[in-house]
Amino acid sequence: MISVEEALRILASATAALPAQDCPLGEALGRVLARDVVSDVDWPPFDTSAMDGYAVRLADLQQLDRPLPERTRVAAGDAPTSPLAPGEVVRVMTGAPIPEGTEAIVPVERVRRESGLVSFEAAPEPGAHIRRRGESIASGTVLLTAGRRLAPGDTALAALAGADPVSVFRRPRVTIAVTGNELVDVSRRPGAGQLRDSNGPMLAALCRASGLSPALAGRVADQAEDLERLFGNAGAGEDVLLTSGGVSAGDLDLLPGVARGSGFEILFHGVSVRPGKPIAFGRRNDTLWFGLPGNPVSTAVGFQLFVRYALDRLEGNARPGAPRVSARLATALRPAGPRETYRDAIVRGSDGELRVEPLATRGSHDIAAHARANALLRLPGGSGPLAAGSMVECVLIGEVDSRQSTVDRSP
Repeated sequence: MISVEEALRILASATAALPAQDCPLGEALGRVLARDVVSDVDWPPFDTSAMDGYAVRLADLQQLDRPLPERTRVAAGDAPTSPLAPGEVVRVMTGAPIPEGTEAIVPVERVRRESGLVSFEAAPEPGAHIRRRGESIASGTVLLTAGRRLAPGDTALAALAGADPVSVFRRPRVTIAVTGNELVDVSRRPGAGQLRDSNGPMLAALCRASGLSPALAGRVADQAEDLERLFGNAGAGEDVLLTSGGVSAGDLDLLPGVARGSGFEILFHGVSVRPGKPIAFGRRNDTLWFGLPGNPVSTAVGFQLFVRYALDRLEGNARPGAPRVSARLATALRPAGPRETYRDAIVRGSDGELRVEPLATRGSHDIAAHARANALLRLPGGSGPLAAGSMVECVLIGEVDSRQSTVDRSP
């Protein structure tokens, strides 16, 4: 068996970003940038008013009892007007270009206007309510770097830079196949010795949560000929074949052998992790195969630790894998076993820090406990008992209270 760290190193060496493609900006949310987005304009692009008000020279407001004539009005979208002459004011709207020579903007709420003359209550501070050209962004500034997954606010920056379409990495194509003679469709009531297939829908949902649209190969029987057909066709329509079940040490755990016989190089089979020890990973040319264990919590943990990391790398994400955070342990924990262990847990923000509460679980089949978790609490192999209040590492697999602190996404 290899360690979790060794498995991640193997995945890193076996995965590289897929080719780049152009994507309309309106459809790019959640995609990973393949090229930096660089601003080709200053922002603001000209000196502009931050308020509806009057453009003034400070020297003209030394005598507040003397009204000043209003020359004209400039609205957002108008061309800049001629320079501001001494002894006059120009009414400007929010976002409008201000006349050259303007030293401050006085909001309309602080003036009196009568018969084309404007009186002022008080002199403004120099530069009041003026947005200077380029004060936020200078032309040539890198706004978004390659490898970044686009968030809603990023699309505004890309639009400002005129990046439409944007260059993004192609998303990996994933096919999901679940194995097991005991499995029946979720719409059927299981008979004696049968189980509803929960892994297939769960894996599809995990892929979709990452923005992918997986293909579903359905259930495959524990028979060599069916598995040979599955692995023989792998790569025809997918970059990643994702299976559950059939990778342990039982008589019907046939997948690693069939995969090897179909030309896959098995890069690892067995990781010192709990749950999910029998996980397998292989490659044939450009096609990757992940063989996840059949117990549902093992399947989910294997996806979060390994599959998600590889899929992010294929998509060019500069920070692949589920986010990791440090949190304060709410209750004491017994010593861990020899394998690196990931416990279902709930992370919450409390008093400006993150706190983690382990969930009671009956094992790798206890999907009810796992469904409640928003984190996996990591316990290094062979670690001793942990007292309440200890700081531990957690892998985030769901939403955390908004009071959470900064997230470290390093694997």
